[in-house]
Amino acid sequence: MAGSFCSRGLPLEGMVILLGIIIFGFGIGECNLMPGKKILEVREKIKHLKSNTVSRLQRGDGDIIDCIDIYKQPAFDHPALRNHTIQMAPSYDPNIEETATKANRLQNQDSSMSLASRLWQKSGSCPKGTIPVRRLPQEVPLKTNSLEDYGRKKPSSSPPLTRINKDIRSNLQQSNRSVAILLTEGYSYSGVKGDIKVWNPHVESDDEYSTSQVSLKSGPYYDFESVEAGWAVNPSVYGDRKTRLFVYWTADASKKTGCFDLTCPGFVQTSSEIALGAAIYPLSVPSGLPYQITLFIFKDPNTGNWWAQYGEKINLGYWPPDLFAWLRGNAEAAEWGGEVYSSKLGHPPHTKTAMGNGQFPDYVSGNSGCIKRMRIRENSLVLKFPEWVSTFLDEYRCYDAEYIADYIEDPEFYYGGPAGEFGLKNVFCFQISTSFLGSSYASIYVSGDVFPPALTKESLFVNGVNGKTKARKHRSEISRRLKLLNKPAVKTIKSEDGDIIACVDIYKQPAFDHPALKNHTIQMQPSFIPSTETPNGERENSRPVVSQLWKKRGSCPKGTIPIRRIRRRELLRTNGRKSPEHLKGTNKTATQDRFMHLNNTKGPMLYPTPENRSTAILLTYGYNYVGASGEINVWNPRVERLPEFTTAQIWLKSGAVNNFESVEAGWTVHPAEYSDARTRFFVYWTVDGYKKTGCFDLTCYGFVQTSTEIALGGAVEPGSSSFQQQYVLPINIFMDPTTTNWWLVFHDIAVGYWPGSLFSLLKHSATSVEWGGQVYSVNVRKTPHTKTAMGSGNDAEELYGFACFIGQPRILDYSKSYKYPTFVAVWKDEYNCYSAVNYKAGNANDEATFFFGGPVSFKVRKCKSWLLQLLEIASDAKSCYKSWFLKQDRTSTALDN
Repeated sequence: MAGSFCSRGLPLEGMVILLGIIIFGFGIGECNLMPGKKILEVREKIKHLKSNTVSRLQRGDGDIIDCIDIYKQPAFDHPALRNHTIQMAPSYDPNIEETATKANRLQNQDSSMSLASRLWQKSGSCPKGTIPVRRLPQEVPLKTNSLEDYGRKKPSSSPPLTRINKDIRSNLQQSNRSVAILLTEGYSYSGVKGDIKVWNPHVESDDEYSTSQVSLKSGPYYDFESVEAGWAVNPSVYGDRKTRLFVYWTADASKKTGCFDLTCPGFVQTSSEIALGAAIYPLSVPSGLPYQITLFIFKDPNTGNWWAQYGEKINLGYWPPDLFAWLRGNAEAAEWGGEVYSSKLGHPPHTKTAMGNGQFPDYVSGNSGCIKRMRIRENSLVLKFPEWVSTFLDEYRCYDAEYIADYIEDPEFYYGGPAGEFGLKNVFCFQISTSFLGSSYASIYVSGDVFPPALTKESLFVNGVNGKTKARKHRSEISRRLKLLNKPAVKTIKSEDGDIIACVDIYKQPAFDHPALKNHTIQMQPSFIPSTETPNGERENSRPVVSQLWKKRGSCPKGTIPIRRIRRRELLRTNGRKSPEHLKGTNKTATQDRFMHLNNTKGPMLYPTPENRSTAILLTYGYNYVGASGEINVWNPRVERLPEFTTAQIWLKSGAVNNFESVEAGWTVHPAEYSDARTRFFVYWTVDGYKKTGCFDLTCYGFVQTSTEIALGGAVEPGSSSFQQQYVLPINIFMDPTTTNWWLVFHDIAVGYWPGSLFSLLKHSATSVEWGGQVYSVNVRKTPHTKTAMGSGNDAEELYGFACFIGQPRILDYSKSYKYPTFVAVWKDEYNCYSAVNYKAGNANDEATFFFGGPVSFKVRKCKSWLLQLLEIASDAKSCYKSWFLKQDRTSTALDN
């Protein structure tokens, strides 16, 4: 019978149907059994732990702490640890600093940061020979797909990064994760340490989490091994939203191995004092006492175990090297910072889950995520700060970071986000932009606003733990430039505003690194100083002149020049340059614009409007100019956000409007360039309309300084204020006819010069001169308009004592004597935002003074482009004409009747 059945065979259709019934039936049975099976597995696991419990502690917050026999902890269920012998303590003291005296001093300085404790210890402690283990809540593992997945981070499904979309503000390296970290790589690391400020951030959904941690990594980027420790708010693992201490490990980027704390076999706990996963108390709060936890992961050189240490003395336990392949040796990267896990990252609607405490980095008041005393250990057993570090962000407009290293003894790292009342700040998390200029994008407080730091694209993206990256090349370039620009000092002076002024040998200044100046011979003084006369032929009397703040603390010796030390983050934000002037689609001429006022009958002049800039200037053109001067009224206007800035200055220009050469000087408030909101003296030059050449001050090779008295980029004081004394910055720029060098004079001090060899057109003369103000912002000619102020921020028509002015504007021609220009024009890009007027009093002998400023009454008048204003005027005129016509028509009809 059986043979007959086999010989005949089952029809194909019957086999398919039968197979379908079997599979369907099995599926039904599996669906019915899965929840029950999971419950049984969880209960079995809890029962197993209970059987090894010596005593139990009940916490006030609901946690149950089981004191388990140290030899029966979950770690030994791992196949690789069946015959493992417990190492009860490290074989040496790992807390050896590079300099013990310095370490003690830094630790004492940080005494204001209190060490957070563990809440469960209020209920008692575990006896000797046991370890505290937080009991697994039965309902929590049931929410995972399987018990094996419980306690493990979800693996990334992202492919290796091969392309970077330069227009988008979000490029997640791993799916569903967003990090803001400080990292170091390139060496072999056997330890990482940091003091982590403790907060309780908002976590939006139960399947999301937020961590602040230190970690060591090794291996391929999408299959890395890591050991991690820090604090977390993780409802899916802990069943609530309390801030809890955690450790974590993985040997395959969390695909199938690793877990938090003791939720899987792996970590061997030795401490009876600390319960992994227990709540931390107390927590930091804004304007309250700051609290931190100190965590240190290090390798025992004798056993290869990776130890986790809490505080300075409590060894939590270790990860045995048997768990790993790459980490059997040393780590290839060390990281400090925050991580957010969510499926709502990189696209709208973005998660509101916070990193740190939910605020953008705040190194002023410390109201953000923060890690201090960051240390690594390399091949030696000595702790030290890394030789180089880099800031890495996945979503710089959502979660930001700021590395602070300038002028402080021990660097600090601040991070967090997404800020804003509802978890987002101006929906920056979703916006697309190509104007990403200017960091370690730090948070800087200016006029009460938080400025997110600006980073270059290259500093954001790292392709892996192994291999070379764009980020590393960029960091190397920044380090190289800093070394070239910050020359060795004969003497240093620390200014009241935090600037470091280095007195550098005059022959070793940055200018001589320019290829065109290799064999340049310094001209110590101009061959002549142009005379400046009033219309009556008398010497002019200056108003009170500002001075530089750093000079209160000392002076530079003869043979040196004062150079303001440049910070790394300033190069990262701006690279020392203005952004190129991209001209709008159509150029307009002076005669085509009703707001372009000329003082004489000169013909039409081409004067295009660059994007992202708004100017209010007095200008002259049509001759050859070899000098210009003026007394610039000094104020301290508000700058709304990075990378915006405002200037009051003098320009001498020559060349095409989109590829001009210029030399410039004046004052500026430029937080991205100088890291604060002070008013500073600056110089600038370019030979290609800001495209690839030129820079502020000495941030590139070009300007040759000769004065020991003036520091380019240094803060100036005092500033003017309404109803008070008005202070000026007298500027004089002229060409030396003997050398063709363009000299700069600050009041009566010859500061230095731009060598004629830098230029092509300006080697002969300038073809236009401008005096006035400029605001740089991506929000000019837009709604909402930037609130960054020009001049004093007041309307030009408010005149002396309220509006910023430039007095005694002069030009120099080949007569070698300064004089008032034959003709001048007033130009305003946005007449209803930034105003300008060349005002002349009633006395015929008085000359005009140029006033400028704005924005004008934001609450009353809206800033609009000149074209929009004309359209509105035309519309009003049309309405008036229509009304008049209807009135005339009615009158005519009445007369006929």
